[in-house]
Amino acid sequence: MDIAFLNGSFLPKNEIRISPDDRGFLFADGIYEVVRWYKGFFYDMTSHMTRLKRSMKEIRISWAEADTFPDIAQQLITANNLQESPSLVYLQVTRGAAKRTHAFPFPSVTPTVYAFAMSFRPDSITMASGIGVSMQKDIRWSRCDIKSVSLLPNVLSFQEARERGNHECIFVRDGLITEGAHSNIFFVIEGVLYTHPESENILSGVTRKNVLRLAREAGIRVSETALPESGINEIDEAFITNTSSEVAPVISINGRIVGDGTPGRITTILQKRFSGEILAMKV
Repeated sequence: MDIAFLNGSFLPKNEIRISPDDRGFLFADGIYEVVRWYKGFFYDMTSHMTRLKRSMKEIRISWAEADTFPDIAQQLITANNLQESPSLVYLQVTRGAAKRTHAFPFPSVTPTVYAFAMSFRPDSITMASGIGVSMQKDIRWSRCDIKSVSLLPNVLSFQEARERGNHECIFVRDGLITEGAHSNIFFVIEGVLYTHPESENILSGVTRKNVLRLAREAGIRVSETALPESGINEIDEAFITNTSSEVAPVISINGRIVGDGTPGRITTILQKRFSGEILAMKV
């Protein structure tokens, strides 16, 4: 029996009920966060908490007990017997249930807080050998820095990419490559690592931040500069980062082979450094 969390209580997941007047359901008026459990610890929970609080602040949701999330996540892992399983914990905070109107409820209502844990098995073979991605016009809103539950543009774009046989969709906005539907993307050109700078056009990925740190520690030159779509012809390597896939090599873009069609040297270095950091934390 799966156990989930709703508004202060741990309950069987199939018993959880959320109001049809919840603004998350009616307006996608909410934010979310996902943390990864590595059979003993959550990776960089501090950064996830910082991003969670920032997202809530940006859309003006107040959850007074936000600092309890690490404990909630740990309890969900334990309650679902996932201590020895690679897992993810998903948290969603919406503005709450109220009469349907575009304006915020007045007086304010209690936010709806929902969380659950699930085991997952990373596709290590595919992620080691590399993935294909397709580039598409960025049809999302202009506040991609907020981890909003309003993900319909991501869903539609990702589905199109999957129907083309790719593992991810990479967005292009005003001629510049931004990020993926659920990942950040990096490129290597002549030994320099490029990725879009933090802005309202991308989500500040936790894995992205740590990969940049690991790259600098390894002496790899880093440039947080947006790559123009036309620059694809110049790249030697590419990879995506996110919580579930960590560092995944990209070996084709729109069907065009990247480099020699295998994970590149810098990509491999960063994969090994990220994996090494995880292993060191388990000791």
